[in-house]
Amino acid sequence: VVTGSRAEYGLLYWLLKDLQADPELDLQLVVTGMHLSSRFGSTYKLIEEDGFSINHKVDLGLDGDSAQDIAQSVGRGTIGFADVFGRLQPDIV
Repeated sequence: VVTGSRAEYGLLYWLLKDLQADPELDLQLVVTGMHLSSRFGSTYKLIEEDGFSINHKVDLGLDGDSAQDIAQSVGRGTIGFADVFGRLQPDIV
């Protein structure tokens, strides 16, 4: 499961709990985006406090709002997710 913001993490919370509790499934959690930004409170810590293990963090490094900043962030994300998915080998995302 990939989560990038506190808002959508709130929507995923109970699904994550169910996946975590199912002995036939292996929950693999990847956090990215605003969760990793100190500007937005480093909310990945809340995920850990909720009892979830974070398998990987993909830092997009979005430092501005220009088209160039956003394009560079997309590039870092593409490389980061390719690496993470190569390591985790998930059956479904």
